[in-house]
Amino acid sequence: MGRYAEAEPFYVRSLSIREQQLGADHPDTASSLNNLALLYRAMGRYPEAEPFYLRALEIWFNRLGENHPNTQTAWSNFIYCLREAISAGQDSQLSQHPTTQAILQQLRETD
Repeated sequence: MGRYAEAEPFYVRSLSIREQQLGADHPDTASSLNNLALLYRAMGRYPEAEPFYLRALEIWFNRLGENHPNTQTAWSNFIYCLREAISAGQDSQLSQHPTTQAILQQLRETD
């Protein structure tokens, strides 16, 4: 519906509840992290989306493994976010996280 600003507090609250009830490294918490990242990406707020993707990916890699569908979906979402950040000229605003920087380098070389 495009009502992102209205949705944001609900996504933040969902994340907070899951962190409190399930713990910071639970796969369902990673789902909330990924959902919030998707929201920020949809809003064009790529630097804000990045840390949520990274946290979700870390949880899913550690808890479910790299071949799990959730991990693979989040990985694809993250790469798409970085592509959009490059297109929007916001890639310089992203963190120096090694994963982010490695993917950005690969994307710049292939695009």
